[in-house]
Amino acid sequence: MTKWIVKLEGMKAGREDDILFNFEDIRKMMKPLVVERYIIQDLSKIRKKNSHYHELPNVKEANSDEKESIPKAQTALILATLKDSKERVGIFLSLANEFKYEVVGLRPNSFIDQVKKKNEKLTEFLDKLIKAPASFEDVSIVLPEARF
Repeated sequence: MTKWIVKLEGMKAGREDDILFNFEDIRKMMKPLVVERYIIQDLSKIRKKNSHYHELPNVKEANSDEKESIPKAQTALILATLKDSKERVGIFLSLANEFKYEVVGLRPNSFIDQVKKKNEKLTEFLDKLIKAPASFEDVSIVLPEARF
């Protein structure tokens, strides 16, 4: 199974404090999952009203263990911690065209298993991010610096 490592810039420029996130590539496990681009715009609007939602401009690179890479200008991450269970969920997106993102990877395995069993779980999770912000302890929308 392909793994993706998405590197984020830390507080200081350089490699010393870079943050790495691992994602399981789901594209070969299930039918391609596509997300409308407006989801990022909606999350940005929600962020303005909720102090536990953040936008971070620090995607540095995205590489797979199979030597594949996605240009940072085409990447987005959604990192969220559920309030009740404290589960940390990650969604790794790649811009497919001007209107849609393709879901490249997910984390953790428990979330991947839910989505594999029922693909609608991903849509339900994204809807919850927008319609029920109080269900989350922390949400970060991570975009490449060029988008800010």
